[in-house]
Amino acid sequence: MNIRKSVAVRCPPERAFRIFTREIGRWWPLARGFSYGGERAKEIVLDDHEGGRLYERFTDGSEFEIGRVMRCDPPHLILLTWKGPDWEASTEVEVRFSAEAGGTLVELEHRGWEAGPKLRDHNKSFAGGWGIVLGQYAAETDKETT
Repeated sequence: MNIRKSVAVRCPPERAFRIFTREIGRWWPLARGFSYGGERAKEIVLDDHEGGRLYERFTDGSEFEIGRVMRCDPPHLILLTWKGPDWEASTEVEVRFSAEAGGTLVELEHRGWEAGPKLRDHNKSFAGGWGIVLGQYAAETDKETT
């Protein structure tokens, strides 16, 4: 039931990690519907330190906290909780960054879907969604290397 996705990007782990975390607002596909605020979506922010927040800020200034950073080991790993507004419990998203020839392998695992029926229902949409999100991320890393 865990979601596992990976993408290879053509930049070193330090840059790959920075783009994924501090620069998430540049590439996250809010305008494509990947937002809890819908039409109110303005920006998404990820504080890349333990205890930091992943949150959306909406056009009216209000915020929705999606999760908290549980572990941050730049440029190798970030682990955070993830919880939608109507979910029974939080899930976990772990992203690993490993150097490989010509760039970085970015491996994402989203786990914890077994905690309730609403979560199991969301699992399928997130499985497809993470592929789109990582595609946007990879496209952003390519902008920096070309």
